[in-house]
Amino acid sequence: MLVLFDIDGTLLQTGGAGVSGFLQAGKHLYGEEFSLDGIVLAGRLDPAIHRDAAKASGVQVSDNDRFREEYTRRLKELLDSGARRSEPLPGARAFVDHIAHSGEYICGVLTGNWSNSGRLKLQAAGIDPEDFAVQAWAEDADTRPGLVEVALQRWRDMGGTGDGAQAIIVGDTPHDVRCGQAHGCRTLAVATGPVLRYELEAAGADRVVDDLEDLADLIGWLEGSNL
Repeated sequence: MLVLFDIDGTLLQTGGAGVSGFLQAGKHLYGEEFSLDGIVLAGRLDPAIHRDAAKASGVQVSDNDRFREEYTRRLKELLDSGARRSEPLPGARAFVDHIAHSGEYICGVLTGNWSNSGRLKLQAAGIDPEDFAVQAWAEDADTRPGLVEVALQRWRDMGGTGDGAQAIIVGDTPHDVRCGQAHGCRTLAVATGPVLRYELEAAGADRVVDDLEDLADLIGWLEGSNL
């Protein structure tokens, strides 16, 4: 079974480092008019946020690679300086550790973060990016459902079944739920991000939990005993 984890709001929170780094990068490249006001952030891919923010701010977009590099540099400065902290959410490290090392699952990451900034966030929260044998990052597809197909193909390349029915999406927004549904994956929604529990339930998540602290219960659900 493949278990694919979202990052922000699911495994960790950065105390605003991501937003601050994004804004700093945008203002540096485009000028003070660059803003994230009115831009939906939760559950979306970084390139889409970059594009929409630039358009709404009326600025000319530079290429994604240049913005990505500047954003990663600003994010690293914020995290290294202690101005912002990346911290694991309740139960996240233990859950990832079990999935990655129990020998019963394939541990993966599926996120709207670019790979370099996403890795920085994980490392700063004490979560080893190398624990994720399958990785699907924002630069790998144009949409979140597209990232699921990337992850499934990379699983197939490792000898896995590649079947969405054998995969679990763990995330904190309806975007996570819907991308799993698009490929027949089961979805575990955690209400540790900006989305309320009832919204995750309304999106049709197979299971909604307040956090990831009850490891025995989560593993029981994964194994099907609580379905």
